Amino acid sequence: MKLVEAESTGPVEGDAALVTPPRPPHRRVSVSLLFTLTVLTGTVIAIYTTFPARHNVLVTEALAYHREINPRWDLAGLNPTELRAWAFGVAGKDVPLPRDTMTVVGVRQLTILNRPAALIRGRVGDDDVTYLVQHAHGIAPERLERHDGELRALAWHSGPYAIVVVGADATTARWRPAFR
Repeated sequence: MKLVEAESTGPVEGDAALVTPPRPPHRRVSVSLLFTLTVLTGTVIAIYTTFPARHNVLVTEALAYHREINPRWDLAGLNPTELRAWAFGVAGKDVPLPRDTMTVVGVRQLTILNRPAALIRGRVGDDDVTYLVQHAHGIAPERLERHDGELRALAWHSGPYAIVVVGADATTARWRPAFR
């Protein structure tokens, strides 16, 4: 039995029937696959160009805050007890803080990646050092060391916290022991 479409015009009487072969199945599949891959690739490229990478954001922020010329502090000149109380209010219980060998110049509460962070500027001997601590979120390297011009940033995890310390690269040997 042969189906005939009512709207289609057929061959004129006496002419040979016009028969077109169906499209091969592999052609239909390859066109669909090509379309799907194009859409997926375009979506991935759009996401990576629209949203910035979030790895090492704490290190980048700590370097930027260390370079500030006249930083604005929430509190200045805290003693170790006051620092611990302030850090508890900002970052939570059992916040890892630098040893008492660091003299606190000023502290500031920040919001980085929509979470609170504690920024502490201090002096270890004659060296200015910036200390940034925040609850760790996501997967990050256990330890990171980054040179950025005349500065060196050290980052590590301590329990649930991510910590970044920034200081002068030339004097790293003097200020590093206050944080390990």
